[in-house]
This record gives sequence, structure tokens and C-alpha cells, in this order.
Amino acid sequence: MTTWKQRHDEAVRKQEAAQQAYQEASDERALALIAGVEELKTQAAVARELGIERASVNQAIRAYQKKQAG
Repeated sequence: MTTWKQRHDEAVRKQEAAQQAYQEASDERALALIAGVEELKTQAAVARELGIERASVNQAIRAYQKKQAG
């Protein structure tokens, strides 16, 4: 049987792993969007192709660029 502290510590480890996976997926998505902009020439074209708002494309790319610069 595990103690509440052991369960807590395991949950924290899982949260950290999930956060890391989320960050990696966000970076991969931003890189794919950047490649899409290179191919289609505009963020608007990428957004139309994906059926999302251009602001979503812009936000993902800017967050990635800021992370890389910082």
C-alpha cells in the first residue's frame, strides 16, 4: 500500500511529464505551421487550409519564436 505522500509525488511526476509532452507537441505544431507558411506563403493560407483562425497560427508561431529567442 502506498502512502498519500508517495501518491502525491507520483502525481507530480506525471504532471511534469505531461507538461513536457505538451511543450514538445506545441513546438512541433509551431514548426509545422512555419513550414506551412513557407509553402503556402501566408499565415492566412495556412489557417484556411487547416480550418482555423489566422490568429491561432500567428499566436503559435510567435510563442515558439519568443521561446527560442528567450
